[in-house]
Amino acid sequence: MSLLEFLQKDPGCRNLAVGAVHAVSPALDDPDPQELVLQLDEWAFTLAGRMPLPWNTHLALDSLNDLLFTELGFQGDRETYDDPLNALLPAVVSRRKGLPIALSILWVDLARRLGFDAVGVGLPGHFIAALRTDFGLLCFDPFNGGRPVGEETGEALVRSATAGRVTFQRDMLRPMEDRQVLVRLVRNLHLRFMQAESWEEAIWTSTHLVILEPDNPRPLKERAFVHLQRQDPAPALADLREALRLSPDPDPEIQAWMAQIRAI
Repeated sequence: MSLLEFLQKDPGCRNLAVGAVHAVSPALDDPDPQELVLQLDEWAFTLAGRMPLPWNTHLALDSLNDLLFTELGFQGDRETYDDPLNALLPAVVSRRKGLPIALSILWVDLARRLGFDAVGVGLPGHFIAALRTDFGLLCFDPFNGGRPVGEETGEALVRSATAGRVTFQRDMLRPMEDRQVLVRLVRNLHLRFMQAESWEEAIWTSTHLVILEPDNPRPLKERAFVHLQRQDPAPALADLREALRLSPDPDPEIQAWMAQIRAI
């Protein structure tokens, strides 16, 4: 199944872990998410047998974190943070380490299988997970062993991740739509490929961003840039035309690019 086919079946991307596989499928030797699903089912079954009776949310979360970060040994990869494998969920499960967003997707998926209303939270420069509860949002940091995140910790995470360039705001601790989680996952890879000038990889990441956000002109502009780097002006011009059509206001950058391409 392609990413487009997955989105047709699950446009909201509620099945987040499966969506995370399809979102990065060109980078995988085996893009079939079934093996990952079976593994997640097994872990969820194990966790279900450990749930506290009578019910206690905090003890249930302790069980989830103990399984993932103590028993299974998942951890944030600080040594090779920029390795693309850290964004590929099957590789993360195999290697037991990954990016904040990949570990958060894993955490959210397992929490949902236990009946929690789990969501992703996209802080500037860092990604965490959370639960919606009657008392508000309870946030956790899977990259750091699932530790709780309040406003003070959130501020420290943002300050560290952005080297102080971004000022923390309370509303940064808000849920992100599942589809936007996948956008951020792919964008992580896209930026790495762009920095490395890996244009063959960047063409699929930019294409997946176009698929995930079909009404957003930004991914089309980004893909046009990649086409130009690959000496392929015709599809670049087509992407720029569509980006201009989608732009709410005239975009002088797009118009300048189009003029340059026509002059070639």
